[in-house]
Amino acid sequence: MAFEIAEPAAATVDEISDVHLRAMESNELLHAQFPSPPSIEYLHGWLGRNTMEHIRDGDKGVLVALDAEHHATASFIKWLVHQGTDEDAKDVVDDHEEWPESCRREYLDSYGQLTESVRNEVMGNESYYHVTFLCTDPKYGGRGAASTLLRRVQQKAEADGMAVVLESTMEAVGFYQRLGFEAVKKLGLMLPRRGSSGEATVVYEERCMVWRPTRTPGAGGVEAAFEG
Repeated sequence: MAFEIAEPAAATVDEISDVHLRAMESNELLHAQFPSPPSIEYLHGWLGRNTMEHIRDGDKGVLVALDAEHHATASFIKWLVHQGTDEDAKDVVDDHEEWPESCRREYLDSYGQLTESVRNEVMGNESYYHVTFLCTDPKYGGRGAASTLLRRVQQKAEADGMAVVLESTMEAVGFYQRLGFEAVKKLGLMLPRRGSSGEATVVYEERCMVWRPTRTPGAGGVEAAFEG
């Protein structure tokens, strides 16, 4: 299927938020952090503001894959560029964000602290691209939209001589490995069962994954490596 890769228009931020929520509907972490309809509604607005930041800010980026026929958003990718030890950089959750009571701040904080700690351990003072979100509308799944977007970011990182780092759900680890990523660190949290406000009894895991450029003199880089 043909997709047009572009920077999103500001008018499409709500559509991008819709895709995010459809793609992540089954994710246990999202529902632990945002367990109720009011919290999901708040998240939808927050995601729109986050998309605008990625459109606007020079150290961030966002691309969308558009259905070439209908110009609907099929998939999107967001990333930040970390320049060494940038203590002011905030990836996803802002420590000063005033989350409403409907959200469960403890799971927002614990996940943000865990992933930041692991990235610091893995990357040290190295500059890198951090992919924060890569989501595809389920009706476009398996058609190459996400891989096309990720390759674009790999090309950007390669041009800058940087690695790409991301946190993968367990279901997506194989997808990233096929695109050259290596699983380097386990991430684990205890979460409550979906729909429960009680004790955290469910083990939730992700993997920190890293891709590094392999361009050598005369080689074609990422684009050539993924031809066909």
